[in-house]
Amino acid sequence: MPDFDKYAQPEGIDLDGNVVATYLLRSRFEDILSRVASFATEQTTGTWVKVPGETRELTRRHQGKVLGVWEVPDLETEPEEPGRDRTHIFQIAYPVANIGSQIPLLLTTVFGNISMMGDIKLLDLTLPRSLVSGLPGPRFGMDGIRRLLEVPHRPLLNNMIKPSTGITPEQGAELFYQVGLGGTDIVKDDEVLGDTDFSPVLKRVELYMKKAEKVRQETGRKILYAVNVTDEPERCLNKAIAAVENGANAVMVNYLPTGMAILSSLARNPKVSVPILAHLDFGGVFYASPYHGISSHLVYGKLARLAGADILTVPTPYGKFPISYTKYMKIVMALRNPLYDVKQTFPIAGGGVKQGHLPRLFEDLGHDFIVGAGGAVYAHPMGPTAGARAFRQGIDLIMAGKGLDESVEDYPELKAALNQWGIYER
Repeated sequence: MPDFDKYAQPEGIDLDGNVVATYLLRSRFEDILSRVASFATEQTTGTWVKVPGETRELTRRHQGKVLGVWEVPDLETEPEEPGRDRTHIFQIAYPVANIGSQIPLLLTTVFGNISMMGDIKLLDLTLPRSLVSGLPGPRFGMDGIRRLLEVPHRPLLNNMIKPSTGITPEQGAELFYQVGLGGTDIVKDDEVLGDTDFSPVLKRVELYMKKAEKVRQETGRKILYAVNVTDEPERCLNKAIAAVENGANAVMVNYLPTGMAILSSLARNPKVSVPILAHLDFGGVFYASPYHGISSHLVYGKLARLAGADILTVPTPYGKFPISYTKYMKIVMALRNPLYDVKQTFPIAGGGVKQGHLPRLFEDLGHDFIVGAGGAVYAHPMGPTAGARAFRQGIDLIMAGKGLDESVEDYPELKAALNQWGIYER
């Protein structure tokens, strides 16, 4: 028989005082109600056996409560084949008092030990204002980035310098200048380029920002340079501060290999007074399995936004990442949809994106996205300036309501890109 004290109706708890976690579980447990109740205990007040000190008052204040268990499909009779795998969705409420406003203990509470207890996936988190209000969120957000660049409406263009690593700051600065002339709004380091002997971070900041100023003087356009400060926690923070003090106008971090709390540390620090670009690498470790891990719209969406990402690279189903269209759209919704008073995170749609993907991106995302392009800029048959210009030409044509049709004849750079790679058709 299940322990009824470990269950509650959603209407019977203080929703502003609890985090509600939703899970998927595939198992062969006959007594699924007791199994799920054991998860609520494991992640809050107790363990596998009753221990002294676990008083009724303590459990009343700090015990997790099971809010619901649903089988998929919703069987009303026992299956004819006992012992087979069965799939359930369940929800547990965890008191905010156990957690505070921080992501490490939030993740520990909702998915710590139980992440190692079989085929279980964290599908979603409903977070109360009482927790969210203490998290940093984006400092600039989508609107702030637009104000910085003085681009109020159109999609932005981001370029990842290629080759990804192995080049010197001098070589990278020349590539920066070329794509800047082509109309790039944001240039970022590749995620695999760190602070190395052949390319020190501060040297890149020095040379790249000089090129950004040269582009501004020649074209009147501003460029953000997101320098990769990924490192161990203290070194990452110190590196970001040093980069800003030396002129960097944005920083980038691989927030999953470093730990998601790195974003919060950067976003909370007044000396890191520039936009933070969070990179998506390592995400498959969390979300790739359909039966285990954490759903991608949490990893790339809600949690990254709350942690402080102003800009986030997200996978699209059109390039090299095998993500579903539905998941891709849920990620973007989590970054842009209202979330109390938290600012929106600007999504970079990348991963093998080409000029011919622009109509699809506009159809999916409207105007509020950033094109993330690397290979389609540098491998353009007319060179990287032309590759960036081809993206800008496509963006401007679609913004004008013309699309990528016969009108591209007037734009040789865009025409060359479409001849090279085609127009994406879903």
